[in-house]
Amino acid sequence: MKKYIYILFLILVLHNTDLFSQTDTSKSSADTTDLRDNLQEEILMEDSKDENEDSKLFDLLDNLKRNPYDLNKVTLDELNDIPFLNSIIAKKIIDYRQKNKVFKSKRALLNVEGMTEDLYDKIKIYLVVRQSSKDIIIDETGNKFSVSDPGRFLSFKNRLRSRFIQELQPKTGYLTGKYEGSRPKIYNQINSKLLKLDYKLEANLTVEKDAGEKNLADFVSGYLELKDYKFIKEAVAGDYTLNFAQGLSMWSSLSFSKGIDAVSPLKKKGKGVDGYSSVNEVQFFRGGAAKFAFSDFNLNVFYSDNYYDATVDTTNDEISSFYVDGYHRTSSEIRRKNSAKEKLFGGRLTYEKGSLKLGSTYWTSTFSKPLSDDSVKILYNFSGTKADMIGFDYDFIYKNLNFYGEIARSQSNSIAAISSMQMTFFRFADILLLYRNYPIDFAPVHSFGFGERNGETKNERGFYAGISMKPLKGLSINSYFDQYEFPYRTYFNPVPTSGNDFLTNIEWKAAKGLVVSLKYKNESKEESRTVKDNYGRDVKRIDDRNQINVRAGLIYQVTERVRVRSRFEYVNVDYENFGGDNKGMLFFSDIRIIPFAGLSLDMRYIVFDTDDYDSRIYEFENDIKGVMSNVALYGKGRRLYAVVKYKPFPFTEISAKYAETFTDGVKSTGSGNDEIRNNINNKLSVGLELNF
Repeated sequence: MKKYIYILFLILVLHNTDLFSQTDTSKSSADTTDLRDNLQEEILMEDSKDENEDSKLFDLLDNLKRNPYDLNKVTLDELNDIPFLNSIIAKKIIDYRQKNKVFKSKRALLNVEGMTEDLYDKIKIYLVVRQSSKDIIIDETGNKFSVSDPGRFLSFKNRLRSRFIQELQPKTGYLTGKYEGSRPKIYNQINSKLLKLDYKLEANLTVEKDAGEKNLADFVSGYLELKDYKFIKEAVAGDYTLNFAQGLSMWSSLSFSKGIDAVSPLKKKGKGVDGYSSVNEVQFFRGGAAKFAFSDFNLNVFYSDNYYDATVDTTNDEISSFYVDGYHRTSSEIRRKNSAKEKLFGGRLTYEKGSLKLGSTYWTSTFSKPLSDDSVKILYNFSGTKADMIGFDYDFIYKNLNFYGEIARSQSNSIAAISSMQMTFFRFADILLLYRNYPIDFAPVHSFGFGERNGETKNERGFYAGISMKPLKGLSINSYFDQYEFPYRTYFNPVPTSGNDFLTNIEWKAAKGLVVSLKYKNESKEESRTVKDNYGRDVKRIDDRNQINVRAGLIYQVTERVRVRSRFEYVNVDYENFGGDNKGMLFFSDIRIIPFAGLSLDMRYIVFDTDDYDSRIYEFENDIKGVMSNVALYGKGRRLYAVVKYKPFPFTEISAKYAETFTDGVKSTGSGNDEIRNNINNKLSVGLELNF
């Protein structure tokens, strides 16, 4: 594998530089941005094992799509928010604008050094030239409008979003009375934005109850945010997130990880201070935060006083565990609600000059009760009531090289580090080399560093090499190899373990409207298993687990109003020592139809057959507005869904989804309070969005 990456590197270094030459596209015709596709989200989210419907990451992509940056005003920091766009190309965009004064059309991006058609197709959904009289946008229901339409980018915008979701088969928790509330999941959010020329003001209120909860306002979140007002770059009162550098010293959200894009998602693109509008009930702070700009320096300050769900050991009066699911359905779940409190304050100072960015972050926090010092129950690698962190980070661009990384010290005096080098061979390839080292005694209270166990940020060392190539027009190849080890025992593995992960994904635009893809992934790792010894006793042993996934798919845009798609995936899991090998397959075919402007219909039919949960296969689905579906399917059965989106008026959109899963040969699905006592699991989701 190392030879493979080394050979690819030599090819890139020695390759004829004519491949990198520019093509003038300034005379290109108008651009059409189609908001109906969710391929960007799928590329970034499909390898996430987060099956939660409410994802901060998905909200980030949705907000970028709904509020695209104006190419003639966007800053370098804002460009770095955009997935798929690396820092080197982002700087080239700013340099191009400074040289040419203005972007007359979005397709002028193709004149930027290093911009390819493939990259342009991925990022154009997040960008706009508001003065353009040529560029066209097609919304999710097939309506077309010009980006120069004065009603599209109003200075004052309000949005009301409501959702009603219910699983139609009653779970055991409702039948036994363990779930104290009603079955629907209900969500309401109102968002208001005032976009003046010299500043932006935003207010947001979110109210939600999960299925099984009694209170319609079980979770309430809100914020007031001011941006770009004199020296105040951003100020938030209420709920917010903090995402800095590469996530070692402070990162309060989830983040993208390795997947079929082998390079761009690996570099974390933290927005710093950002108002919180999702409904994951633990990944935010509550209080106030601000960012101030002084010439080449930026200063962040933040304070939070927030509650968490936790179990408290009343004997020792200490926190024995935290809960991150946000459920308050049963009496025990209700008792642990807001049982612990954290007060946190800190700051961050950055220096930015040209291609250099240096930063330093510090915070300290106090918990309302001490965290357990039990060696099994210990949380975040520290005990007691106080935690703190200090970190230093860098980001430097030199020609086609980007060096970035972070080093952080926790209150345990343990130091974690991550360092990366990205190389861009314009219009041909990107290469990323990344090394991380997270000691066993590092205490990641608010850390979320890249790794095999994405977000654990402790007890891991690893080296990652990724390459993204465009050797021919219409052909892109992504490949990575990740070698990692866990130097000390973990909760699940009683001894040190190691592993590696290899992926290659090929995508070919074979003809107009036709995209063919092939993916191969091989992961080998040591894993603890419970097996029988010679005396019939259950004992733990380390086994070598190897998993291979092979996937082939195609997407064909038959006409402007009809798109079809199919995919086949095969998985094989092999254990070297103690048996238990298993395999599985999944096939789906779907169609998207737009009968007339304002109405779209998506339908998918899936067949799956896996030996057990160990060989489960994930499939990313279309859904109603604001909901992410990344469904894990296992066993043998069928699944189908249909999504309808209807826009009766320019300011109103109604969406609905019906999904149904049949599992053959079983009398029930799920377990415990979530058990469904038949082989059907179906769900209805309805959404309403008003923009005024």
